[in-house]
Amino acid sequence: MSLIRVGLVGIGAQTKENLLPSLLQIPDVQIVAGCDLDFERAQTLRSYVRDVQVFKDVATMLSCMGLDALVLACPPQAHRDISLMAIERGVHVFVEKPPCFTLGELKEMIDAATRKKVVTGVGLNFRFARPVQQLRKIAASEKFGQVAHVQINHYANKPRAPLWGHSSTLRSFLLAQTIHSIDLTTVFGKDSVTDVHSTVQQAADAMLARIDVTFSSGRTASILTGSMFPYFEFDMKVISEKSSMITLDNLWNMTLHESEIATRVVGGDKRWRNSWQPSPLDSGYARSGYNGELTGFFNAIRTGTSFEADFVSMIPTYQVIEQVCAGEVQVGDTGLPALRVIEEKKIRSTTNA
Repeated sequence: MSLIRVGLVGIGAQTKENLLPSLLQIPDVQIVAGCDLDFERAQTLRSYVRDVQVFKDVATMLSCMGLDALVLACPPQAHRDISLMAIERGVHVFVEKPPCFTLGELKEMIDAATRKKVVTGVGLNFRFARPVQQLRKIAASEKFGQVAHVQINHYANKPRAPLWGHSSTLRSFLLAQTIHSIDLTTVFGKDSVTDVHSTVQQAADAMLARIDVTFSSGRTASILTGSMFPYFEFDMKVISEKSSMITLDNLWNMTLHESEIATRVVGGDKRWRNSWQPSPLDSGYARSGYNGELTGFFNAIRTGTSFEADFVSMIPTYQVIEQVCAGEVQVGDTGLPALRVIEEKKIRSTTNA
């Protein structure tokens, strides 16, 4: 397959600002169709792509256009339903996060894709952002040592109400925001999730969550997240068994700390730091990860291999989300203080599904 014919579904801000510009930079990928329930919005695609066909019905677009792949940026329920429709027709599917609401829905999508032998992908640009790719490269080196623990602070001030017609603000927040952080812990944790210990605090319309995860590899991760913060902020630490540590500040500044070098070079009372950040010229969709995730997806189609961030790779992330949401029960019916703690749960999972 040389030229890959692509249809876009959901011509909103995410598509126009991030996905479409990235797609237009990838060789041998041709956007031939676009679809949106708002037909006027679908027609705006013609401002970016010459001779593109536009639709307001996905089934019609799939029947008429002979597509190789779909790229979707819609609500989760639409991702699920449209993905299943496309997969049944043998069309490869890339969906923006979140791909669906629940682990059960994810398994249904995985089963369909496995049966029809199509490539799937989920838009998790944090995983493919250039600083994170550099961090992963260092963490995989023999010199850094085996990863022992990952710590992430993922602060946000929204959403503070349920999204997509769902009833749960907690699940909505985890799917809209924390899915990136949970996914990154699974990248470094490797293997299946064996234990999740979470505490969620709620005050007014905001929430604060602490999530501790253990993997079958023995590696652990901790996430502090929530909407109880004044602004977005993201920082990450990866710690090795050799007492090396990498810190990443707001997906930009990365620092490598190595105790062995510190002792040898400047004495034990000092901390050796080796800093890195993207070049000022390294900007846009490659640095933010959108170009990398889409390029990887189309390369997987061409080679007939699985994409790194496919539906199957999301199982550990959805395991964590399900187990955190399992604690979404208020302790008692009356007399709750203004700041309440959702019942703390410690749930063990013995399988990878």
